[in-house]
Amino acid sequence: MRRYRIFFGLFVLFLLEGTVMSWIIPPVWQSSVLVAPHLVLVGVVFATLYKNRYHGLAYGIGFGLLQDFIYYGHALGVYSFSMGLVGYLFGLAFRFSSRGIFISLLAAILGSFAYDSLVFGIYRFFLGVVHTDYQWMFLHQILPSMLFNALIALLLYMPARKWLEDADADREPEDT
Repeated sequence: MRRYRIFFGLFVLFLLEGTVMSWIIPPVWQSSVLVAPHLVLVGVVFATLYKNRYHGLAYGIGFGLLQDFIYYGHALGVYSFSMGLVGYLFGLAFRFSSRGIFISLLAAILGSFAYDSLVFGIYRFFLGVVHTDYQWMFLHQILPSMLFNALIALLLYMPARKWLEDADADREPEDT
């Protein structure tokens, strides 16, 4: 049953991201910058830190594919690839570090940056959908989203840590 706790927790974050977050973000913020809350990504990064990189890859691909199907429609697989890659790479990068609040927040901030940059790069260079430059996108969408996701990660850290502590007890060792 502990295995499904992480899945259900990420699914609740997925539902909150698509429903409640559009009401929480003030409309004034959306007039000058674009803030994209990535609750599922923060949850995947936290789950990756407490499990291992393979679980981060699986959760990232699964919930990214769910986002591809439900929310976004230009191309199938952009969000699943990006979230899976971020989950795997952050599991690889932080596998020997402690899972304190500083490392968790740093991973969530860098994960948000990598995720938004990957999605922008795929849409710009491979699909040709986005025609803005990276500097504008960084200042008007990626940076505000990073700051908002850092706030979300700070709010979710203690509940996620308590939620994932049981999952940490059965953490599988990785091959180095």
